[in-house]
Amino acid sequence: MAKKPLQLDGDSWESQTARVGFPILVEYARSRLSITYGEWDREIVARGLGRHMFVVRHGGPAGVIGNACQEYASNAKTPVPMINLMVVNQGGIPGRGADSYIKEHCWKIQGRDVAPDLLSRTEKRALIAQAHTKIFDFAHWGEVLNAYGLKETEGTKNVQAEIPRRRPDPGGWHTGPESDAHKALKRLIAETPQLVKLPRGHKGKEAHRLWSGDEVDVYFAEFSTGIEVKTRGARFDELHRGIFQCVKYTAVLRAQQIHDRIIPTADCILAVGGTLPKNLQELANLLQVSFFQDLAD
Repeated sequence: MAKKPLQLDGDSWESQTARVGFPILVEYARSRLSITYGEWDREIVARGLGRHMFVVRHGGPAGVIGNACQEYASNAKTPVPMINLMVVNQGGIPGRGADSYIKEHCWKIQGRDVAPDLLSRTEKRALIAQAHTKIFDFAHWGEVLNAYGLKETEGTKNVQAEIPRRRPDPGGWHTGPESDAHKALKRLIAETPQLVKLPRGHKGKEAHRLWSGDEVDVYFAEFSTGIEVKTRGARFDELHRGIFQCVKYTAVLRAQQIHDRIIPTADCILAVGGTLPKNLQELANLLQVSFFQDLAD
């Protein structure tokens, strides 16, 4: 590995903050969480690693870390996601200083040039969500930190030692004909999109076939959004399955968009007639699956 880049090894506030802030980003990535500029600042101060600065200045250290990721990838001849893209503003996207990194991400993932300043907020958020998945899934952050003389935090070690969640039992999945309750809830959502926070005045298509051969319960083509429906009577294992169906359908819908060289903004939402148990709400949030509950009331 080549020597550390001058930016990361320097004495400026940006370089010093990048060195103490990089392991914190890795800790959050291990928990599959993004972090706002303000939260990053508070974490650095609370851990006694630096002084408070206005959040607008934290784009500088984030850029230094992005450059370090690029250099490591070049020297190690291996792809490394740009972890600086997980530092976002209150709107869920990085500041304008990260546009060049967004552009590079688009080129790597989609094989096309994208002008970040011409993207809508929805398109930019979708791209950032895609970048976050790459960051969260990357298994070698410890090696990247080590290459720059940095160490993982104790919090990162604790995250890796968490108690495993309950696994589903396929025997609890629904089989057999579609129930009348499922048909009714599908129809209700197809005709009432505002129940899942989509604009009024649109009608969804029921049993929409995806290119993978799967069928999503309801699909709103205008918003590239699928809805996976679970009735009030659905039990833990079927609800757990529904979360993973949303993960799968979102991936397929976005792959279809990438195939057509469209910014991948598609999504699949879980719509539950009853109440989603708290541990499954946590799982849905961890996997970035939006859900709506108590829709049969």
